[in-house]
Amino acid sequence: MFDPNEKKKKILDEDDEEYLESVGENWSPDEEAEDDPSDIIENILPDRDEIVKEARKQAMEQIKHASQRVHREREKAKRERQRIKREMRSARTQRAHIPPLPPVPPIPPLPPEFEISKSEKVIGIRGLDARLYKDIGKIARKNGLSVADLINRLFAKYRYDSKGSNQENGNTISNINTLELYEEELLNLDDEVINIVNVKKLLLSPDISPETFQKIKRIDNIEQIWVPSHLYLLLLKKVNNCYKIEKFKGSRLPQVVTKSFDSDVHLTSSFFEYFLETDQQVDLRVYGELRIDTDITSDDFKQVIYQLAVDGDIQAPKHLIGILYATAKCYGEIEAIED
Repeated sequence: MFDPNEKKKKILDEDDEEYLESVGENWSPDEEAEDDPSDIIENILPDRDEIVKEARKQAMEQIKHASQRVHREREKAKRERQRIKREMRSARTQRAHIPPLPPVPPIPPLPPEFEISKSEKVIGIRGLDARLYKDIGKIARKNGLSVADLINRLFAKYRYDSKGSNQENGNTISNINTLELYEEELLNLDDEVINIVNVKKLLLSPDISPETFQKIKRIDNIEQIWVPSHLYLLLLKKVNNCYKIEKFKGSRLPQVVTKSFDSDVHLTSSFFEYFLETDQQVDLRVYGELRIDTDITSDDFKQVIYQLAVDGDIQAPKHLIGILYATAKCYGEIEAIED
């Protein structure tokens, strides 16, 4: 019968005994240490100090980048503030160079039979010059008026001068390319006042007397005016915004012909003889080079050439060099040739 408490001896054969003896002879404590699990874990995981060191390094790098970014933003803001200061300083400098306002004339009276109706509505004007508004305020207070009263007076005076008086007491001639006026034409007009506005070319005949010329009250926005010598000073009193005024002598109006050449031009004596015979002047424009013959005199050049514009070089005799420098528009060089 089986007895659990009975100790039985295991019987080993000769091969098992030899194996145990070989294991016992070759065993050492180092072999057991190599198989320690704690050593295996320590070899797999990095050192704690190394982890802390690496984390600190990364944090320092991030702080450095953030500091550099903040520095760049501050420098950008600083440059922007400096730019704004320069612009403000430049604006102040420009305002400092603005010329002073001209003296103010006396307050104009109201036009005859003109009534001003005041409005309670507030009107704002964009772009109004602050200096003018300030000066108008001072003038108004000095004369016992409000700013609105003074501006109403100025507007009424301007409207009366520019429209009212012209429409009621005169005839306005405007928007014409070329206008020629003679004595007989001015006398035949029933209007006592004539206004000439927005005319490109105005030619006043030499037969117009100073008395008849007084019928012309206003001459505005004229590009070019031909006026006889005896009316020149009278014209200056009436003209406004005129680009060019030509004074001439003689018994007839100058006849100006415009000629344009898109090539080189050679001016000979026959060219000048034609315009002298027809009593005409030429407005000459050359888009190339210009050569003038040596037999052209200074008087012929002055009588024939009204205006001269050359895109290239000019070759002319020595006695014409001074006239060319004074009157011609040359975008090249002016060269003298032997007479």
